[in-house]
Amino acid sequence: MSRSRLRPSVLLIALVGLVLPLEGLAAETCPAPGQWLGADGERVASDTLMAEFAERRVVMLGEQHDRLAHHRWQLHTLAGLHAHHPRMVIGLEMLPREAQPALDAWVAGELDEAGFLEASEWHSAWGFDPALYFPILHFARMQRIPLLALNVTPTLRQRLVAEGWEAVPEQERYAITPPAAPSEAYRGVLSDVFDQHPGDGDREAGLARFIDAQLVWDRAMATGLADASDENTLVVGLICQGHLTHGHGVPHQLDDLGLTDHRTLLPITPGPDCHFPEPGYADAVYLLGDETPYEPPESSH
Repeated sequence: MSRSRLRPSVLLIALVGLVLPLEGLAAETCPAPGQWLGADGERVASDTLMAEFAERRVVMLGEQHDRLAHHRWQLHTLAGLHAHHPRMVIGLEMLPREAQPALDAWVAGELDEAGFLEASEWHSAWGFDPALYFPILHFARMQRIPLLALNVTPTLRQRLVAEGWEAVPEQERYAITPPAAPSEAYRGVLSDVFDQHPGDGDREAGLARFIDAQLVWDRAMATGLADASDENTLVVGLICQGHLTHGHGVPHQLDDLGLTDHRTLLPITPGPDCHFPEPGYADAVYLLGDETPYEPPESSH
């Protein structure tokens, strides 16, 4: 398989795997799981952090898609933020905008789980086990929190890259504007991901297409978050960590759109050596214990 034909989900998994290793200095005393650390590495009380971040316009909760513990953390964090700011919208990377009617019907109580999966075309649009996400979806329905499809189809992403923005009518690209150029650091990360998938053809041309497609992905999600945001609504996006770390990806595109009042929260598992991320990894991190024994067998790795 050539690099240009790799499924986006495969490349995304590679991106997650590349950026997640924690390369910061080991802490002298490793905090116990269940604690938050702020951007400065200092411990922050959960109630203090939730109250502060609930006042932001956009909060992004990172994940590795197949990690059950990450989705449990997202649910708990959503509940904490919702307690402080009930007027909330939850944005989902998992589904393209074509699935919005299915999300609306789900929140309204018009679909059961099987009906939602069929109406949203979940398995073809995403592919990861829906059981990982249903607790969050049920929470949204119980609280009548609107769910928002943030993504666009791989077909549209590739069309924008191949044909150019002006060739695609605005109504067909959901008013998504061309993305801001990536930082050199982000370009380097994406280049490393690309090189994990050797293939035939011109590397530089293939890399350029890959980076352009990734930027479209980031811009689409940033646009969805920004469009849903107003001064009275907290928009929380559930997004792959690879699109969020170090302010790259979606945060960078939000800044370019003029929405700078955003924060990124990420779960981490420090491991036995108690290594933590370097400064700038996220605005706050939550310390998970080793949840591997409690992951479904197909998700443990």
